[in-house]
Amino acid sequence: MNLKGLIYRELGEGLTEKELAAAVGVSPGTIDRILANKSPKEPAVWHQFAKYFRMDADFLRAGAPRKTPGRSRKAGIGPTVPMRKVPLVSWEAIGRMAAGEANATVHDSDAMLETDVQGPRAFALRVKDDSMNPLFGEGEIIFVNPDLECEPGHYVVAGPRRTPEQAVLRELRTIGTQYVLHPLNRRRKDTLLTHDHFLWGRVVRLRKDL
Repeated sequence: MNLKGLIYRELGEGLTEKELAAAVGVSPGTIDRILANKSPKEPAVWHQFAKYFRMDADFLRAGAPRKTPGRSRKAGIGPTVPMRKVPLVSWEAIGRMAAGEANATVHDSDAMLETDVQGPRAFALRVKDDSMNPLFGEGEIIFVNPDLECEPGHYVVAGPRRTPEQAVLRELRTIGTQYVLHPLNRRRKDTLLTHDHFLWGRVVRLRKDL
């Protein structure tokens, strides 16, 4: 669901445009322009909406974290990121993929997806439920890199160490000194991250066109 859809959802739950604008911290005119298919240009506005909807601003805006610009090889031209194929695997195969087992790709992959996501052990998963609505819809594709460090604010795949098939997609957050796995769906509850949990990887891309 995009920003316009999120706004319509809030209005459908009883808020007026003026009330929503005040809650987000933007002008009513900003709401009107978004509903007229004019996306905000100011990063600060995106951050205000991201804070209200409890999302990462870059995911809300583009479906992927912001990339750090590299040095240009030629004037005005950035470095080319090579395309590659990574496996779209079942949730039951997460443990084998994260462990780098050579036969996991062959036996557990549903497809090979072309992407510029980097990382030798990167893989893709299909979102299995509505626990991360409205940012991650059921059936959409996420790309996961198991080699990246996971910090609060990152979207992660985590679950019991011995039963990786029970892993879930969540936002990693802190409450006091404790880490929690936070669902974006307001009907779901936080889960305390314990020693029995394992972070199987960090979400680095959301692909909305599948």
